[in-house]
Amino acid sequence: MRALIQNEKLKKLTILFAICSCAIIIPVAVISGIVRASSVSSEDEKPVPQETAQVTEEVKVSDADVTSKGFKIENRDGVTFIDGILIVNKTYSIPKDYDPGDLTEDTQNAFEDMRDAAAEDNIKLWVQSGYRSYERQKELYERYTAEHGREYAEAYSARPGYSEHQTGLSFDVNEAGTKFDETREGQWIEAHAHEYGFIIRFPEGKGDITGYEFEPWHLRYVGKELAEKLRQSGECLEEYLGISSEYQ
Repeated sequence: MRALIQNEKLKKLTILFAICSCAIIIPVAVISGIVRASSVSSEDEKPVPQETAQVTEEVKVSDADVTSKGFKIENRDGVTFIDGILIVNKTYSIPKDYDPGDLTEDTQNAFEDMRDAAAEDNIKLWVQSGYRSYERQKELYERYTAEHGREYAEAYSARPGYSEHQTGLSFDVNEAGTKFDETREGQWIEAHAHEYGFIIRFPEGKGDITGYEFEPWHLRYVGKELAEKLRQSGECLEEYLGISSEYQ
């Protein structure tokens, strides 16, 4: 009988212990869960590192990108354009392999128009020397140097890679000579070439600027608009654009 009573007491103690244990464990688990959730929530609120954005700096036009007159200088595959005008002189060269093969279509068409107009005034014009390759210019320059010396050659002939003839935009008309401007043909050219988009590329009295002595026979196609502006201003191409013509 005593044993039964003790067993009953033991069962009651076991049940009581179990109840107490649950009372302790459940609140602890709940609290732990709350703390963990709070921690996760806190981490979620932290700013997520962003990928570094590629910042493109604003391209600023430096002094090297414009001329002294503010015209934009562009280099396209080794060829210099200033205000959209292809430039070749003693400062700006042209690649050895630049090869239009002949006068450009615009240049040829403009010359034919000028030639036909001159013919109506009984003036005969022809292209005496048009497009020249790099190699051909090299031959001419070396011949001038051998026959007349470097100083003379540099005054009248461009080094290979620095000749406008290689662009297909320039040519020598009729007979080249320092007295060409005194001929009827030379005087007609001086008075009318701009009407067809041509300029006398190396005008009289501009040698210190262009780098070449007066060549009234050497014409350059620049288009009617620019040719008219240059005529009105009295400036050579280097003056108008604000660029130099000096071998570096």
